[in-house]
Amino acid sequence: MNERNNVLVCVTPQESSKNLIEAGRVLAAKNDAELQVITVLPLNGGTQKDCPQMLDTLFQSVQKAKGEMAVYFSDDPDLTIAAHMAKTKPLLLVVGFPGENSNNFISLIHLLVPETPISMVDKDKRIYNMLPFEENRSVHH
Repeated sequence: MNERNNVLVCVTPQESSKNLIEAGRVLAAKNDAELQVITVLPLNGGTQKDCPQMLDTLFQSVQKAKGEMAVYFSDDPDLTIAAHMAKTKPLLLVVGFPGENSNNFISLIHLLVPETPISMVDKDKRIYNMLPFEENRSVHH
């Protein structure tokens, strides 16, 4: 896949991911970029009872936002997302704001792909920018 001007939104199959997709759509529009959405499911967790329904809901949200969605199955979501980012070279990564008991996902992504700015969206749809922007990149928030 060639380098593209895109905003990548990282989601999980849950209802709150719609807010992330909408934030990604707005940021993509502001930056005249394409919207891409990625989700990584555990190798054995993609068959949970409600997972197909939630994936369908996510696909519908992505289609409504005129984006593309990639679904991967892996027990190493940080490595999988970093590999995807290395191929697509997004202008910006959009993720959910980490909760109290969150893992180190965002820190790991930052270590693996430090050149990509990360925007975090909280439950009130506010956007926080984690990384300073490079001088040669112009990202509008």
